[in-house]
Amino acid sequence: MARLVAVCREGEEDYPFLARQIPLYIDDTLTMVMEFPDSVMDVEGHEINPAHWKQFSEYYSKLKQQNLNIALMVTSREVYSALSQLVPCVGCRRSVEHLFSHSVERGNPALEPLIVKPKGMLTLTKACLSDMKKLYTLFYIHG
Repeated sequence: MARLVAVCREGEEDYPFLARQIPLYIDDTLTMVMEFPDSVMDVEGHEINPAHWKQFSEYYSKLKQQNLNIALMVTSREVYSALSQLVPCVGCRRSVEHLFSHSVERGNPALEPLIVKPKGMLTLTKACLSDMKKLYTLFYIHG
């Protein structure tokens, strides 16, 4: 579970972000720092439902790697469109939009296995895409 580790007020922009930390921009004068645990993609630490695993592995084995890569790419236009439909709070939506645009500009390893490419494409790391258990954990445990 992610946790709040710092609150930065105006003038404290030089916060030393660690690898699994992201800024959450509240407004021009306030930024909160959220930290994700390193164990997010710990495949062995979660209980697997045998019925879900069987169905997932059958579907996964039917896909070619190239089709999987394409299916799990989301354009920035799709991200913004989904945000406008799914996040009714304008302030919350703007905060997420700011985080996304910040990730496009600078990259952000804290969100791994999610990665945002420089042109705004949201996808997954190659290690996650090629590992059936990691994908299962992402979709069925954290989904």
